[in-house]
Amino acid sequence: MPHSLLNPKGLTPSFNNADQSTPLRELSLSSREVYYYLINVEEHPEALPLAYDLVTRRLDDASTADAPLVVPAATDVARRLDSAIAELEKRRASFLHPWHHASEDQTRRQALYYLLQFMPTAFADGCWLQCGLRVSTAHTPVGASLTALYEHQVRAFIADPGRHYVAGYRATYSRLGTPLEEISSRSFAHRQDFQESTFSLPIFLLALSQFTRSFPGEILGVNLAWQFLDLSAFGPNLIKDVCEAYALPPLGEATDDLAYFDRGRTLAHAAVTTYLSQHDESEGDAAWTAVLRGINAGISAWTEWFTRIRAAAPTAAPDPRQEMLDMLWRKAPHAIGYHTDKKLVTSRIDDHLDPATFDGDALLTELANSRYVKAGRSDRSALVGHLVKFGGPMLAVFSPVELEIIQRWIDSLPPRGADGSAPTPSASTSAVTRPTTPTVREPEMITGRGWSKKEFQQRSQRLHGNCTTRELFHYLTNVEFYPEILPVAEKYARDRLERSLAMLWKGERPIPADHYDPAALERWVYAKHRQQVDAYRAPGVRPDVDRQAFIEASVQLAPIVLIDGGWLQGVASPALIHTVVGRMMFHVMVEEIGEGNAEEHHANIYRNLLASMGEEAPPVDSSEFAHWSRLRDSSFEVPTLWLAISCFPRHFLPEILGLNLAVEIAGIGGPYMEARDTLKRFGYPTLFVDVHNAADNVAAGHSAWAMNAIKRHLDEVAERDGPHGLDHTWHRVWSGLRATLPQIGRMRLMAHRVAKRLFGDDPSLVPLIFPS
Repeated sequence: MPHSLLNPKGLTPSFNNADQSTPLRELSLSSREVYYYLINVEEHPEALPLAYDLVTRRLDDASTADAPLVVPAATDVARRLDSAIAELEKRRASFLHPWHHASEDQTRRQALYYLLQFMPTAFADGCWLQCGLRVSTAHTPVGASLTALYEHQVRAFIADPGRHYVAGYRATYSRLGTPLEEISSRSFAHRQDFQESTFSLPIFLLALSQFTRSFPGEILGVNLAWQFLDLSAFGPNLIKDVCEAYALPPLGEATDDLAYFDRGRTLAHAAVTTYLSQHDESEGDAAWTAVLRGINAGISAWTEWFTRIRAAAPTAAPDPRQEMLDMLWRKAPHAIGYHTDKKLVTSRIDDHLDPATFDGDALLTELANSRYVKAGRSDRSALVGHLVKFGGPMLAVFSPVELEIIQRWIDSLPPRGADGSAPTPSASTSAVTRPTTPTVREPEMITGRGWSKKEFQQRSQRLHGNCTTRELFHYLTNVEFYPEILPVAEKYARDRLERSLAMLWKGERPIPADHYDPAALERWVYAKHRQQVDAYRAPGVRPDVDRQAFIEASVQLAPIVLIDGGWLQGVASPALIHTVVGRMMFHVMVEEIGEGNAEEHHANIYRNLLASMGEEAPPVDSSEFAHWSRLRDSSFEVPTLWLAISCFPRHFLPEILGLNLAVEIAGIGGPYMEARDTLKRFGYPTLFVDVHNAADNVAAGHSAWAMNAIKRHLDEVAERDGPHGLDHTWHRVWSGLRATLPQIGRMRLMAHRVAKRLFGDDPSLVPLIFPS
């Protein structure tokens, strides 16, 4: 396969190597657990071999799946691509609006059903592209294409981080159902109202994303299928139709803009063209085969999901009793304990609601016979009357959709007998028409290779426990191929951050306020900026810099600058990209890496600068770069921290926010202005410092975005946890801001830990994901 563009040495994930002193074993996990692990993959890298196996199976089987796309062999690659697109467009109509029916009731029920079942995919929108933005990839033409595709797919080109499709999706469902969990939560993956089959599609997309350098052509093929089958419109169409079906006012931000979908198809076509054009004639057929494999795998994964979900969609008239049973089963764990000794007829309400003894048939029988229900007359039943109105004990307990379920069940009840009791079902009433238990779905299992978490950590320690900073840098730029480096990376980041935290009030960049105060943060930023601007010295005032010394300093910066934006690469994950703070940081990141234009990637601009100085650095992800004799060991300390901390974007979110501000404000003003003067004097291009001095400005540029992201995060902490934990998070932010400075030695760190323990404080920053 043609991996030379993103993987010139043909690396393969380490778990595929012959050395298996920590042997892989066969795992069998439920699809829900696999989904949860892949959304939280930085905490569960032990599942990556299973994900790789899942991807290879899907790719290998795609050509033999039902109705694979077959493209006539043509000498012209462009004609092959046009033929593939034409075939995809022919299939597009098969998947449009499957919830549309002649019956308004059927349309309404199915639209809500599809809205729910598509949710695990919708909330991971564009996930198959996420790792194309890593430092080893984003600077290449293909990586720039992946960046442009992802930026477009998640609508990150919109300045307001709250205006995006996933926000609209959440808002639509929340107006109909109960509040939604976060995609990264275990409770989201284990929602009882998700079909088991709903996870097959997002699992494939999430798994594929982790191996961008192994399957670049396949990812571009999957994306091509997604765009030209018009699947980017599937979720927005659901939002629009559900709002119409339930008479909800339309959302303020339209998500079904046809020009947006056209742009997605244009970018997808261009990305595949770029990929194919990067290969010479001898590799052309193999490159096209990779794209076609991706197209067919995308078709196969989507068709399988669509077919299975459609088959399970409600088609007959609703079964009011089954819907009521399922709803009460979902509510029971949360409702028990609120009813004290209250009874329906003969039994305590809480006895019926106990999940350990839940008897749906008995509960519905007693409820139907209770004073809260008038059989056949929901309009006169207290259960959907004053009990759920203002002042009632069940105000806001049921969503509008759940109230409809209760009403339909009451209206379906036959009139009571002369003694006031509900009639006994006739012997001819079958179990199908009179369900007695909630719907239970058997879990679907996924098999593949993997380790336990403990085995994974043991492997990590054995392989990389004693690696040098240079080696750690190399493994982290190639984390796709060395996932077992993650425990070592976490400890490296945590150690540096703890040293920084120990000196918050001393030395350079002391914390401006012991207690969080947004005004103190702003004063520090503006004062730091003014200090740097005022420090500028004109060429005739400051001492001249020797050319060779200037070149040497520029070379030593290469490990930092050639991974520009690398500290933020983790924010592209589905768990963060659709949060407000995540999108604010993503805005900064995509500008650092050129917004889909490889020529504007800051690392490439710097490479051109080095080349003008006569310096040719090896590829940043190569072992040659990590061991380049021109670089000092100390030059790898800060960039290795950037890469290490980026692997755990939620775990170290406060520290990343602080680090982000430190990096963005570092050179603006005097430092960049003086560097520009020196570059001009020696006849070197000034584009690198010009771009940064403009883009990083404190008015509306990266420094402003960095500062505002910190304020937004701390506001969210205060809203979620209250003000009592705010200062701890504020200190963590500042430890990240100071982490790029030279840090205290081990002896002073140990003294700091001892002092903390004497006062009864835990010196840990945050609990370890991978405790030793």
